[in-house]
Amino acid sequence: MHERRGFVTRLLDDTVDMTESLLRSRTDAFRRQAGRCYYCTVLMWSNDLASFARAHALSHRAARWLQSTAEHLQAKRDGGAASREDIVAACRFCNLMRHRGRKIAPTPEVFQQRVRRRLSRGGWHSLQVLKCGLVRLQARQ
Repeated sequence: MHERRGFVTRLLDDTVDMTESLLRSRTDAFRRQAGRCYYCTVLMWSNDLASFARAHALSHRAARWLQSTAEHLQAKRDGGAASREDIVAACRFCNLMRHRGRKIAPTPEVFQQRVRRRLSRGGWHSLQVLKCGLVRLQARQ
C-alpha cells in the first residue's frame, strides 16, 4: 500500500520503492551472498519483516535494520550502474552508515574492514542482534 507525499512515494511498511532492474539486482545479490550483508555478514531479510523478527526473536525495530538493500559499490554519480558488478546486498544499517554524514563514502573495501573490526570487538550492531547469532564472523585472511 502506497502513501503519496509530494513527489516521494513511500511504502507504509518502510520498504523503499525502487526500479525493477535495481530490485532484480538486489535480489540476485541477496541470493549470491546467501542472504548475508556484504559488509557485516549479518543475516538479512528481503520480503517479510514479521516472519524474520519472529524466527530470530528480534523486535521489529531491531529487525528493520537488517532489511536487505541494494548497495552501489561505485556511486551512481561516479558512473556506477544497477548492474551485477556494481550492486551488492547490504543491511539497511551498513548502507546508511557507509554514507552517513559524508560527501564521499569510504571505498567498499575500507568500510568492510572497519565494520568487521568493530564486530570482532563486539560492536557495530545492537546487542540484541549480536546475541541472537545472526552475524557470522569470518576468519581473518
